[in-house]
Amino acid sequence: MKKFLKYSLYGVGGLIGLVLIAVGIITATFNPNDYKQKVIDLVQEKKERTLTLDGDIKLAFWPKIGANLGRVSISEHKNSKEFASVNGVKVSLALLPLLKKELVVDTVYIDGAQANIVKYKDGTTNFDDLMSKDEESQDIKFDIDGVNVTNSAVSYSDEATGAKFNISKFNLKSGHIALAEPVDIATDFTISSNQPEIAANANLKGNFLVDPETKHFVAKGLDAAIKGDLLGGKNVDVTLSGDVDAKPESREFLVDSLKLVGSGQFNDAKMSIELNAPKLNAQKDEVTSKKTTVTLMQEKAGDTFKANLELADIKGSPKALESSGITGDISAVQGKRTVTGKFSSPFSGNLESLIFDLPKLAGNLDIKDPSLPNGGMKGLFNLSAHTDIKNELANSKFSLNINDTKLNGDVAVASFKKPSIKFNLSADKLNLNKLLAKSTQAEKPSSEKPADLSGMKNLLLDGKLNVGSIQYEKFQISGLNVAIKADGEKLTLSGLNVKVDDSQIKGSLGISQLTKPLYTFDLDIDQLDVDKYASTNKTPTKASSDSKPLDLSALKALNADGNLRIGSLKYGKTKASNIRIDLKADGQKLNLNPVAAKIDDSQVNANVGISRFSDPIYSFNVNIDKLDADRYITKSDSTAKTSGDAPIDLSALKKLNASGEAKIGWLKLANVKTENVNLGLKAEGGVATLSPFSANLYQGSMDGLLKVDARSTPSIAFKQNMKNVSIGPLLVDSINNDMLSGKGTVNVDVTASGNTVGALKKALSGSSSLSLTDGALKGVDIAGSVRELKNKVNILKTKDANADKSKKTDFSELTASFTIKNGVAHNEDLAMKAPILRLAKGDSRGDVDIGNESINYLAKPTIVKSLKGQEGADLDSLAGFAIPLKITGTFSSPKYGMDFAAIGTALAQSKLLDKVGGDKATAVKDLLGDGNKVDALSGLLGKKKPTDTTTTPATTDAAAKPAEEPKSAEDKAKYKLKKLLKF
Repeated sequence: MKKFLKYSLYGVGGLIGLVLIAVGIITATFNPNDYKQKVIDLVQEKKERTLTLDGDIKLAFWPKIGANLGRVSISEHKNSKEFASVNGVKVSLALLPLLKKELVVDTVYIDGAQANIVKYKDGTTNFDDLMSKDEESQDIKFDIDGVNVTNSAVSYSDEATGAKFNISKFNLKSGHIALAEPVDIATDFTISSNQPEIAANANLKGNFLVDPETKHFVAKGLDAAIKGDLLGGKNVDVTLSGDVDAKPESREFLVDSLKLVGSGQFNDAKMSIELNAPKLNAQKDEVTSKKTTVTLMQEKAGDTFKANLELADIKGSPKALESSGITGDISAVQGKRTVTGKFSSPFSGNLESLIFDLPKLAGNLDIKDPSLPNGGMKGLFNLSAHTDIKNELANSKFSLNINDTKLNGDVAVASFKKPSIKFNLSADKLNLNKLLAKSTQAEKPSSEKPADLSGMKNLLLDGKLNVGSIQYEKFQISGLNVAIKADGEKLTLSGLNVKVDDSQIKGSLGISQLTKPLYTFDLDIDQLDVDKYASTNKTPTKASSDSKPLDLSALKALNADGNLRIGSLKYGKTKASNIRIDLKADGQKLNLNPVAAKIDDSQVNANVGISRFSDPIYSFNVNIDKLDADRYITKSDSTAKTSGDAPIDLSALKKLNASGEAKIGWLKLANVKTENVNLGLKAEGGVATLSPFSANLYQGSMDGLLKVDARSTPSIAFKQNMKNVSIGPLLVDSINNDMLSGKGTVNVDVTASGNTVGALKKALSGSSSLSLTDGALKGVDIAGSVRELKNKVNILKTKDANADKSKKTDFSELTASFTIKNGVAHNEDLAMKAPILRLAKGDSRGDVDIGNESINYLAKPTIVKSLKGQEGADLDSLAGFAIPLKITGTFSSPKYGMDFAAIGTALAQSKLLDKVGGDKATAVKDLLGDGNKVDALSGLLGKKKPTDTTTTPATTDAAAKPAEEPKSAEDKAKYKLKKLLKF
């Protein structure tokens, strides 16, 4: 026996020796790196992924199996893009426990782990192929001494929703890990997300138990914190501490010293919340709780709000628990307004059925504000609420009486995950002027981004709102009735019926496409008095000299489609009716098509478009049946006129980018009447062109263009061709001048530049031409004046005088061309055919000074025979004689004069001398011959010669500056004629 035992021990010892020798030989001779390529090929073959092993693999076999890997990475399925990687892994486990299916592992070290997880639109993920469905899992007991993870990260993206989550800078250190045993964990990481928007740092520490089999969850010494941008706020800081022991299936909970504290910036308001739950014990037969408190605070721009809520001790069983009640108070400060209030209610519930009731929550409000009547007001409110959490149902009824306002309603909620809310609210009257404080904050500029209403996707509403009357500022609203419905895709206000002041409004409003809201509307307004809402400030606004275009970038946020109809509208002296506007806007362009209205006596139909809102481009197409533009042009008060020249401000043109056309059936502008007006506008970069610029006017037509350049010194270019135009009515209507009549053609081609109206007129250059038939030069009767002289009647009374509109000189043809330079139109080719007169080209010349509105022109019409139209047959004897006609004065008061001395000389030389008898004949002969010219002229004119011209000096003003006396008798006679006739 002893030998047996001895040899047995030798045998076992020898066997152990052989095993140790074998392990030593394997350790010394086996190199796992020799198999790296085989492993890589195997992964490629089985999983169709590329495995990369950058570093050397180090193995240990005794007393524990261990591995120390360098950088390892694996690609996406059938793709070279990296799916996951790790910079380093170190792990070792006990060898012998593996034989009993027990996994005993030392601390696992992982550094620089990275993973990119993707969920595709079809619901699959980029790691589905790694999850083997053929192998059955086996229960293995594991025991890990600890896990230490450093500098790791994981990202997740959902291609169906566009959601992206990232966890980076992930560090974790754990204590001993075993199934169904608590473990100490400490971790910190950075988290970011776009749905919802999160960018925060988090840390978590405590002792945790997670037992999926018994569904038992425990957190002791919990200390969690997260800080950053989350929950829709900025700089949010949330901490949570305490102990929680939960068995959800049996509804057993134990909460001890639970405390939640949070703060952050939300919509420019600083908010904070604090919850304290010292003790809650919910067991199968008993429920007890100590006082739980919640405090909420908000501060924004000096305004504050604070609310305290307290739930008293709870006693009872899970089926019937009761509390002496919920109490609370609120306080708020808004400018000079303060609000305080208190409320309380009994509380009961069934923890098993999860049904809770607030049978009567009653409270009061006390508002103090020096701007309110009596310095403040008080109110009372009542609320009853019933909540069934298991079935996700809640309903409530409430009433509020404050000052003159009585508000009643009921609200019912179904489904808490995606609430479906039904409500009915009614009020007899609301005086918002007494309830709302006026804001002193400056209005912020509108955002270019459309409002994101995606939060409404989870909101289901169906209810009605009825308000008898509402008073807000100066507006009176009455009879408000509207149905409100939201289905998660669209919010609709239908059956809208309300009276605002004197306007009855009916229709519907809607909001859809909630991530980029589309606003729809269909409204009818019976009448609208705009004067009630227009500013009463009469101070004129100075025109901006800023050459930057009007910025309409706020319209980028507008996405709308709707119709507006107004029965009648009044604005100042303008009245409009049957107005219709259809609006469409998509954030890129705004269209008003059609815009239709009867404005005073004009029917307007148009469409208008605006695009490129930061530097707007306008487009339009306007049709108007008739338009009296003069009624809308403000006439300047004569007392406001100054002697200075009016400056030209074209700064608005520098900002204008527009194109379009306007057609007007009948137009009166500056008292000029036109028909079939056709205007085309193109404005860009400070240059505006009107082309076509055509119309029918005064039995004829016009066609041309107008170009205005405002880039530096204002300049214009104007071309116009008028055909078959009746010039008389045109001159009367346009410049109130009745000096010319006839029908024909007028051509104008001019340019000008200047900073004032006067400078523009004085800088006019170009050309113009005129061709008229069957007309008359009004204000002078050349034939009649010659006839008077011939008959020796009124010769001394015919002087250079204002135009006599009762007189005229008829013509059958009249042509002229003008060369315009520096505001002066020069003519040398005036030609006219009249019954006894002919004016050939070259027989006249002169200037029309447009800048100074004056005329200086000399024409020499020639008398011809065969007068048929103006009783001139008796002047045939003067045929061939040229009559000097001088036109001077201003546009508004032209003057005409004829050289009667020359006419008289011609008469004396005619055969009519033979018919002159008596002293007159002798005087004429002396005048034409070698006789005494002065005595002859005095005798012809019926004047007596002064006996002594040197005795008494003249007493007139002219005597102070005597003119040089003519030397010869003939010169004296001509001088006297010129003096008398002002030539």
